[in-house]
Amino acid sequence: MDIRCVVALLLGLCKVQAVVWPHQHLLEEQLASQISATLQKIFINGLAVYNFGVFISTSYEEMDRDRVILVHQVLNRNLYPPNFPVAVVLASKMNRKITAQVFTQLLFVQNAEQAIAIAEGVNRNGLCVIVLLTSQPERPIMTKIFTYFMQERYNINVVILVPRLHGVQAFNVRPYTPTSCSSLEPVEIDIKDGDLWDVFPRRLKNLHGCPLSVIVWDIPPYMRINWKSSDPMDGLDGLDGLLLRIVARKMNFTLKLIPNEPNGLIGGSSFMNGTFTGAYKMLRERRANITIGCAACTPERSTFLEATSPYSQMSYIIVLQARGGYSIYEVMLFPFEKYTWLLLSTILGLHWIVGSRWRMPSPILAGWMLWIFVIRASYEASVFNFIQNSPVKPSPRTLDQALSGGFRFITDHASYRMTLKIPSFQGKTLISAGQPVDVFDALLKAPWKTGAFTSRAFLADHLVRHRKHRNQLVILAEKIVDNMLCMYFPHGSYFAWEINKLLFNMRSFGIFQHHSQILAWDNLPTTTDTDTPGKRIHSSTESVATGFAESMSFVVAALNCLMGALCISIVVFGLELLSRRRHWTGLEWLFERV
Repeated sequence: MDIRCVVALLLGLCKVQAVVWPHQHLLEEQLASQISATLQKIFINGLAVYNFGVFISTSYEEMDRDRVILVHQVLNRNLYPPNFPVAVVLASKMNRKITAQVFTQLLFVQNAEQAIAIAEGVNRNGLCVIVLLTSQPERPIMTKIFTYFMQERYNINVVILVPRLHGVQAFNVRPYTPTSCSSLEPVEIDIKDGDLWDVFPRRLKNLHGCPLSVIVWDIPPYMRINWKSSDPMDGLDGLDGLLLRIVARKMNFTLKLIPNEPNGLIGGSSFMNGTFTGAYKMLRERRANITIGCAACTPERSTFLEATSPYSQMSYIIVLQARGGYSIYEVMLFPFEKYTWLLLSTILGLHWIVGSRWRMPSPILAGWMLWIFVIRASYEASVFNFIQNSPVKPSPRTLDQALSGGFRFITDHASYRMTLKIPSFQGKTLISAGQPVDVFDALLKAPWKTGAFTSRAFLADHLVRHRKHRNQLVILAEKIVDNMLCMYFPHGSYFAWEINKLLFNMRSFGIFQHHSQILAWDNLPTTTDTDTPGKRIHSSTESVATGFAESMSFVVAALNCLMGALCISIVVFGLELLSRRRHWTGLEWLFERV
């Protein structure tokens, strides 16, 4: 080609650029202004109010050149003004160390694949603002983006900004409508002044009767299920059952009850390596929306699942069999401590040794008689105190005393997981079959040195049906551990925040305390550190016939002891007579030395 042709072609191109470029530059400036104004409203009036930081992915560098220039202009207008009120992190990937501080993502994308690729690099759901810069039809792209965030990330807090020359349109999704329970169609919204609730409005207050799947299991008093009920709402009872019914009515959704796997399992086990069983495994596999039923708040579950804040508290205790009072014969024969009996035996032995060889001086003999009088008065006072107060045999007051006393413990399968966190129970705890409330029947059949590791709520529920067991049980004075209860969802579930707020309001108004009054809290047994005088023989609440019968039982016991002593005396006298006979030389030798 001739050099003159090349020069002419270059000059022609330059003329075209001179005509086209200024117009294109004006369009970019106008779009940049529209986008910047919208983002500034969201940053200043929405995010800055709640002190939310923003993560901006630099993956926009992979877009077309003209769009990259547009993004640079937008960022220059939003990030560089002095005293900008929002903390901004500009990076290719989200650092795990700052994930907790940065709750908002700002993405500039050209298509749905770019938005999905950036979102997959962030392991936590948060607020997501997507600026869609495309020349293709926007609705199919937005539908694809919303489908990913809703079905894969369980994130409903996503808004897509579509810039126009006349302004910026904002779209989100409303999955629950009167006509659909899984709508993914983009819906245009008015962000107004950029307030956070205008950009991310609440869309879960009314689910329009849509069904939510809930994993449940029987665990009285928290959950009782009638699987034969035609209406799942009516088939739920118990503290957590009533709570779930209230939440369902407040948010206007229906229940689809799913039994735990395997059937009959209470809850499930959870480990920090992500290994789950039961309901928590089902949630991690996204086979249900919610689970509730005395589910403990644990770090391993909160790491791999979404959880509400604690809505109730459980106190774990040790329940023992109440020791009975002293029998009449124990009162008569063992009124003193063993050291008192040892002292009396020692003095008696000294008196016998000294008195058999030397004549005791009169002052010592007088002191001995006075000592006998003191012992007799103390004995009578001790017997009177036992009869008047009817004390019970002492039980351990602390866990260390129970362990040193040789106690072993039984518990149910669900509560056993709590003992694994307490070293003192290692090797000393057995699992009792059945529900947690059944452990008390097993306790009453077990040997005396057996305690039940359980909850106050389980004990209160048991006493609703077995009030007569109250006097047969006693609570260890030392409380073992407190536990909090949470409601669980699949990881990132958008239901967690909405239901958590509802639970907070109900907890603040005392709904849980009101429901818990169905349990026999006033009939709980006393603790082992309570100085209970027991039944008084002459108590005003006790019948005269009962007091007279107990008094006569002591008289009969005294008569039996007297008759026993007389029988022993007669036997000794008979043996002494036999020792006088000629053929009983061994017996004679024994009595001569005694």
